[in-house]
Amino acid sequence: MTTSHWNPNAHYHPEILGFVPENCREALDVGCGDGELARLLATRSGRITGIDLSAEMVESARARSEDVDNARFLEADFFEASGTELPELPLGHYDLITMVAVAHHLGTERALSRSAELLAPGGRLAVIGLADPGSVLDLLHLAVAVPSVKALGRRRGGRHAPEKMPVADPDTTFREARGIAHRVLPGSRFRRRLLWRYTLLWEKPRDVRA
Repeated sequence: MTTSHWNPNAHYHPEILGFVPENCREALDVGCGDGELARLLATRSGRITGIDLSAEMVESARARSEDVDNARFLEADFFEASGTELPELPLGHYDLITMVAVAHHLGTERALSRSAELLAPGGRLAVIGLADPGSVLDLLHLAVAVPSVKALGRRRGGRHAPEKMPVADPDTTFREARGIAHRVLPGSRFRRRLLWRYTLLWEKPRDVRA
């Protein structure tokens, strides 16, 4: 299964797919949108649960995923899990948690801490995040990214994002996001990427419990 549309978020989906652990039993996609990434993860996980606070996004994900038997999409809160369909998210349970352009909506530090609680020992977290420029180097990166995004968009059929997808301004600079990642998730791999994004990959130590 391939990505049906391209945008700077979908550009990094292959990197997430390459980070899925072997024998992944259950994955959680936080802020699943229209379910594009979840459908890809369904090919590498026993079950994938996509959650989103937007009822419209959940409805769209369900409509687009009717033929994916091991994927479910629920309107639920990542922190409170107060949605009527999902009374709670089990601690220390998930083999993979993904967040694409979502952490800044939730509060980056809080979102990373919550993910660490929900991951099983040896589970993995993959984040594609947004951050504000905090230095001249950041601004140069952003300037260089403009022609790259335009070129990739033309080559891959244009830039598209799910209709009515919620948006929010970044809550950190790149430097702040890196500091949070290293403090909350020791040993995590943080990289500032070209397309106005950063990637954060982390594997929870097997001797750490939720």
